[in-house]
Amino acid sequence: MAKRKTSMSAFDVAAVVRELDGLSGSRLVNIYQVFENTYLLRLRGARDARVVIEPGRRVHETSYDVTGKGQPPPFVMALRKHLRGQRLRGVRQVRFDRIAELVFENGYRLVAEVLPRGVLLLLDEKGVILQASEYREMRDRVIKRGVEYRLPPSTIVHPEELSVEVLEERLRGASGEAVRVLVRRLGYPGEVVEEALYRVGVEKTTPVDRLDRSVLEEIVEALRGIYRESLEAKGYIVYDEKGLVLTVVPFRPTMYGDRVKSVESFSKALDEYFVELEKARAVEEAVARLEEERARLSAMIEKTEQLLREYREKRERLERLAAIVAENAALIDEALECARRMRERAGWEYIPGSCPGVVDVEPQRGVVKISLGGEIVDADIHEDSSTLITRLYRKVGELEKKAARAEKALEELRSKLERLEDEIRFETRRARARVRRREWFEKYHWMYTSHWFLVIGGRDASQNESVVKRYLGDNDIFMHADIRGAPAVVIFARGRKPPDQDLREAAVLAASYSRAWKEGLGSVDVYWAWGRQVSKAAPAGEYLTKGAFMVYGERHYIRGVELRLALGLAEVDEAPMVIVGPRELVKRRSLVYVLLAPGDEEQSKLAKRILRLWRQKLPEGREYLADSLPVDEVLRRLPGPSRILEVGRGEAKEPPVPGGGAGGEEEA
Repeated sequence: MAKRKTSMSAFDVAAVVRELDGLSGSRLVNIYQVFENTYLLRLRGARDARVVIEPGRRVHETSYDVTGKGQPPPFVMALRKHLRGQRLRGVRQVRFDRIAELVFENGYRLVAEVLPRGVLLLLDEKGVILQASEYREMRDRVIKRGVEYRLPPSTIVHPEELSVEVLEERLRGASGEAVRVLVRRLGYPGEVVEEALYRVGVEKTTPVDRLDRSVLEEIVEALRGIYRESLEAKGYIVYDEKGLVLTVVPFRPTMYGDRVKSVESFSKALDEYFVELEKARAVEEAVARLEEERARLSAMIEKTEQLLREYREKRERLERLAAIVAENAALIDEALECARRMRERAGWEYIPGSCPGVVDVEPQRGVVKISLGGEIVDADIHEDSSTLITRLYRKVGELEKKAARAEKALEELRSKLERLEDEIRFETRRARARVRRREWFEKYHWMYTSHWFLVIGGRDASQNESVVKRYLGDNDIFMHADIRGAPAVVIFARGRKPPDQDLREAAVLAASYSRAWKEGLGSVDVYWAWGRQVSKAAPAGEYLTKGAFMVYGERHYIRGVELRLALGLAEVDEAPMVIVGPRELVKRRSLVYVLLAPGDEEQSKLAKRILRLWRQKLPEGREYLADSLPVDEVLRRLPGPSRILEVGRGEAKEPPVPGGGAGGEEEA
């Protein structure tokens, strides 16, 4: 099987750079370090965008909205100092290499190397290194502050500069398989060269010295065509035979047949691929542990099967011998009587040839070998035919017992292997379920109403500020429980008036996460207004605290919103997702659910209990969804100390989010 792709190629960078250059003119709002070696750039312009950079692996636009927690590291602080607020002038690929360069209006450049041991660097207008994600000295260059940035050595040929003459020059004196030589001499990724050879009908194992000039011309045109196709901004994800991602490319990979998924943009394809890559890794790591046990059991089964065959063959032979002895009892008795006389008169060596049917003897064992019907029977010289028959059948019985024990052991081993196969399938599903893309709105309180209006609410004063300032448009809806200490809630209406049903559903979220729940109230009023009625400006002489807003004009009240919140376990992209809302809505979209009311059960204990209850209620074979769900994901959806009113199995008639997969409104 082809090796799974773990980092972008030069062709990928060319495709992504073309997409990212469309963000030129956007202002860099902020930079975050979201994981150990992964950075997120937030840009605001004609459209808002987020760009993820992971040196050594990838750079592309992303739909995720993961921001770092706590104090940013010094490198990120330095990037913010020099780049925050700057407009992006353009994005380009350096040479035809795995290097993307973001140029800002102050002349500074952010260089993202996605080649092996690559780093993220900030250069001044003269190309001097101001900051780097990692400093190191290499044989051919130095990554150090205050040193002029030098590109790594490269022999890769730009596809537009590739000609049959250049190719012939690169292949001069080469020998070996065409695919390997072309990859090595041109510096192109194997997936590109393989696709080019496939398109021109050349087997990749063809000796390169057998390719004539006309074939080389076709290969050049195919490689150029793949490059130009890569600039069309489409993406393609390829899956292996197990359904796990194998690679992602910006051109249609015809060599993979129907194991290809088309995505509308290459950045989106990369975004999806790298999440699925983590899923594939999780599956392979989980299964690897069990594969060793499967190999051990399989070896034991094979050994036991061989032993059982030997027992059966020996038994059949002994039964056959016993039957022959019974048919020739007189001859055997005569041969044994003769053997005893000859031993006394002349010795063991004179028995063969002197006694009928005796072909050999073993004096040490006291055995006489008698030939009967094509078989050799070992008879004790002191025995007679009846004793011999009894002994043979006793051995048959012993072999039957051994065979029975072997059959039982074999049955147990096969049963263990069958259970292990089930465990491998279960562990595969569980490992896949542990990895799911997280959407930007999941850091807030959130839900989708019956008619798919996205609703988000702040978890604290800081998020309340963010929800209103960043997301509330004039034609969206602002909602708030009529009590101090409640989330600022935004319904992404975009000028549409949601049906009353949807407003009441959103009101459940606004009410449940308010202070009313913690105070143990039965219900609370909730009001809503259009976004254009909301302002941070306080009346003259007054001051608004963080997360507080003024609502001017008419407020529309939803009276007596009952404090009852359902939490449901739904499935999205083969992974568990916790959804919240009114009972009927959650029931329609989940596999199992609980209905909560204000109570006194502590939240961390309640979250664990809910997970146990869900696992018990899940359909058979779906328990892995509860097993793979971190308890923290349940905990963060709880509105406060609660009591469980109902536990039930959901209908899962609708997806938990639009389209059945993760999605939602982009940032305003």
